[in-house]
Parts: sequence; C-alpha cells; structure tokens
Amino acid sequence: MRRLFAIVVLALGCLFLFPGMLRAQMPNRPGRLTVESTPPGATVTIDGQVMQRVTPFTFVISPGEHRVTVQGKDEAGKEMSCTTSLNVESGSAKSLRCTAKGWEQPKR
Repeated sequence: MRRLFAIVVLALGCLFLFPGMLRAQMPNRPGRLTVESTPPGATVTIDGQVMQRVTPFTFVISPGEHRVTVQGKDEAGKEMSCTTSLNVESGSAKSLRCTAKGWEQPKR
C-alpha cells in the first residue's frame, strides 16, 4: 500500500510540478509588426538591418525594444523617412504607417 501511495504521489508531482517548471523555460512568442507607407513600396529597416520586403508587409519580430526606419518617396517624388523605437510584447500585434508628414495611425 505504501508503495502504491508513493507511486501516485510521484505521478501527481510529475503531472503538476514539472510542466510548470518547463513553461518558465519556454521562449516568448514572437510579435507581429505591420509596416505601411503612403505610397507603398518603401524600404523597411529594423534594428539596422534592411528587410527584404517593402511596405506594406507584416514582419514576425522578437519581443523587446526595436528601432524601425521606413524610407521611400512620396507622391511628388520627394524623399520621406520615418524612424521610431517601439516595444513589441510577446504575442502582440503592432502597426506603423509612414507618410511624407511622418508617422500616422494605420488605416483600418
């Protein structure tokens, strides 16, 4: 009887305690960053690295503080550039929209 009790206690400990310890070691889920521009087709740089996609595009990005720059030309052919720092939380979705006037709220 004692042996059966010990086995049950061990099994319950494994079921309830071990997964909690593993969960604390799991990496954070990435976030999503949608970058738009008016007009579309601007170059996006994240943390000093030029992305291979132009606006509009949704990037999968690690949680944390990031520096984002968008560069392109406006409708009149004049250079436009927007730079910002933002914090991306685990599993969150953020949106940025660059225009010749600067950052604007993304259109929904």
